[in-house]
Amino acid sequence: MGSDVRDKISNAATVIEITLGLIILIACVVSSLGIVFTTDIQLLFSVPDYLQARLSDACLIIIGIELIKMITSYTIDSVVDVMLLAVARQMVVEHTSPLENMLAVLAVGALFVIRKYLYISHLDGPKKKRDEKKAKEKEQEHEIEYHI
Repeated sequence: MGSDVRDKISNAATVIEITLGLIILIACVVSSLGIVFTTDIQLLFSVPDYLQARLSDACLIIIGIELIKMITSYTIDSVVDVMLLAVARQMVVEHTSPLENMLAVLAVGALFVIRKYLYISHLDGPKKKRDEKKAKEKEQEHEIEYHI
């Protein structure tokens, strides 16, 4: 009985994650269309702050898309990707002090070091292998059902 309740809670959490991902995806699509249709080309080339605002909006949409990928992939690598994008966005788009720039560069460097040397792929591997195994088993069950 305990595992049945645990499975129901896990399934409910998955449904909420997927729903949230869809909401974020819809918001990203609407925002992308909004940026495209509301961009004034003359202001884009003549007012630097306008370009900066457009870049900031575009980076937020990209981070939203990466967030969806992170929600659906369940890997440590996707979390590092989202963090890298968020820090890089802060560096590129915002006006920051030299100290803040140095801290952002150090943060990006630390994230790359984590990704290169501390990321252990087999931590993500067992879940992927288990999911692939379950998918194969379901496929075989369907094949057996069709042959009978």
